Amino acid sequence: MSDALTFDPVTAADRALLEELVRDYYAFDGHEYDAAEQGPALDRICAGEPNARAFIIRDGGEAAGYLILSLGFSVEYGGTDGFIDELHLVEAWRGRGLGRAVMDVAERAAKEAGIRYLHLEVELHNARARRLYDSRGYEDSGRTLMSKRLAD
Repeated sequence: MSDALTFDPVTAADRALLEELVRDYYAFDGHEYDAAEQGPALDRICAGEPNARAFIIRDGGEAAGYLILSLGFSVEYGGTDGFIDELHLVEAWRGRGLGRAVMDVAERAAKEAGIRYLHLEVELHNARARRLYDSRGYEDSGRTLMSKRLAD
């Protein structure tokens, strides 16, 4: 990690780069990237989607990863809450202490957006990320994340 670490808000000019980084992340996590499914969401983010905060992480000007923070609302959590929807570091930048800096930015962006609680999910195989989140005070909710597709 260099001293030239930046977190640049995603713009329309970043669309191709963001897709490249998302594809890399999905390959790392064993998920299939579907341009028809994820492409429109990336378009919305690049156009300034109000319920998301997205950043390209650069180290010395070179793309090192990305972060997408989603905003929501929860009575249980006292109002506005957030979810680290996607956080990915390109392989060459993993294990270099960048994760802590990324989490600092994610938490700061969440606070600036009025988020009271920040949630995330971590793949079972990603022990390194789990250790990072544990060390930062994130706790297992004791719940299972469940999903259902509602729209075509």
